[in-house]
Amino acid sequence: MSDRDNIRQTIEQGYIEGIHLEQDDEKVRAGFHPEFRMLVPRDADLVTVDPITFLTRMKELRAKDPAAFEPEFRHEIPVLDVEGSAASARVEIFRGGKHVYTDYLLLIRFEDGWKIVSKIFHRHG
Repeated sequence: MSDRDNIRQTIEQGYIEGIHLEQDDEKVRAGFHPEFRMLVPRDADLVTVDPITFLTRMKELRAKDPAAFEPEFRHEIPVLDVEGSAASARVEIFRGGKHVYTDYLLLIRFEDGWKIVSKIFHRHG
């Protein structure tokens, strides 16, 4: 399997399935590096979120509002750039036909495969 295929698989299993669709601990641990950080702007500050906190928040959201997870989910990876052991991907997230997020993921290839190490995003209105 090529690097590009492995990266797509990491994103689809670890991020799309693990976080968005199934909130699956095992898939998240397999796809995300333990030092992963999502950078979230809060006014003039920047808050960091680790992979387990990210997963926990998604589980809490699903428990609080299961209907929010019912509309059709779709994603696209229109940009995937790979150079050696580093990669970046733009992931477009759609729910119920609406464009919800544009995510920018950074990945690094380790001995045990590609891992998502960082994320920034734009939430569409």
